[in-house]
Formats: sequence, C-alpha cells, structure tokens
Amino acid sequence: MVKRMSCPDPTILDGSSLFEACETIAERHARERITLDYARLGKRLEVIRRDAGWRESKLTTVLLAMDPNSEGQQRFQTMLRHSGFEPDVVYYRDAFVSLPPGRSPGELGSKPTISLAARVAYIAGLMARHSDPNFLVVSHSFELYGPLTDLKQRVPEGRVGVAYFASLIDYRWRSAGLLDGELDVEFFDLDPFSQDLLGVDLAGTLGRSKDESAGLSRF
Repeated sequence: MVKRMSCPDPTILDGSSLFEACETIAERHARERITLDYARLGKRLEVIRRDAGWRESKLTTVLLAMDPNSEGQQRFQTMLRHSGFEPDVVYYRDAFVSLPPGRSPGELGSKPTISLAARVAYIAGLMARHSDPNFLVVSHSFELYGPLTDLKQRVPEGRVGVAYFASLIDYRWRSAGLLDGELDVEFFDLDPFSQDLLGVDLAGTLGRSKDESAGLSRF
C-alpha cells in the first residue's frame, strides 16, 4: 500500500503582492514609505487559521522575486527567517509578466510587472496530492481564482483560503463572490488589522480610492 505524504498545510505569502500593497498605500496616503510588519503578520495569520478551525501551518513561506546581488534584499530574507518564515526566492527578471508577442520592453516604456501567481498556482496543484490540505494564500491576484477553486473541488474535505486586505484585492474577486462568502474558497480580510500591520487604518473609507468605490458599487 502506498503511504500518503503528510501535508504541511502551508501558508503561502505572495511577497510581490504585499510589496505592491505597501507601494499603493504609501501613494494614497502621501507617505514616503509603508513597511509591513512581517512578524506580526505571521502571528495574525496563525490566529486566523486557529479561529477558523484550520490546522496549524507547518510551513509558512514567502515567495520573493529578488536580485541575488542586492545586500539589502539579502538582509530582508534574513529578517524573514528570524520572523519564522521560509523565503522562496526567484530571480526577479524571471517573474516579469510576459510581453505581447514580438514586443520588447523599450516599446512599451513602462515598468515591467512582476507576478508570482504562476508559482502559487503550481503549489496549489501540488496540494491536490493530499486528501484534505489546509492551504492558505496571501495574495491579491485574481489569476489564482481558477487554481484555488479547482483545488477545493478536488479536495472537498480540505480547506482553501485567501487572506488579504479587502480594500486592495483585485476587483474581480469581488464580482466572483469571494468577499461575500459565495465561493468554497474562504476569505480572511486583513483590513481590520492594517493599523497593527502597516501603521495605516484601511478598515474605513480612506482605504479605498473614490474611483474604486464607485466602480464596485455595481456589485
């Protein structure tokens, strides 16, 4: 008889998504910099899992797209390890979103977009090997909608969830019903904890731009 592997019940953090959240908040609130307290975030995510009746995570990983020659980014990885995270690093150029066929970066003239959604989706696929994984993802990316909903269908006894700041999550998650509990994928809003994690209160209306609020009023 083949013995099934023990599931690490991972919590996977999309480091690029969290970095962009800090950039967006700093811009909206006219702040030079917003720093996420990863140590507090790690503790908050474990509380979220426990309060929701999930098993404790045996593996908490932060996916990062970095320059291996950057001393500052190496120090950041050291900080993550001291905070109880396991960094999983890819070369930042490998995480650029592909350009349209035949196009070069110079033609578009904008900053390349980094996405780790494909890596998260691959990990979600690996979770399908287990009968009842407790798989939590911290990311705003809607590209994960298909992989996460499919994973939940394949492991109905498992738990699949997304934790993120509701005021900053991709608007398509709202229309898909994630924030209203209409999906089998569970959602955990980090907005109520933003003051503790980011030093900025996102739970009120200041966390959302006027354009975003108007655009989402249809749903």
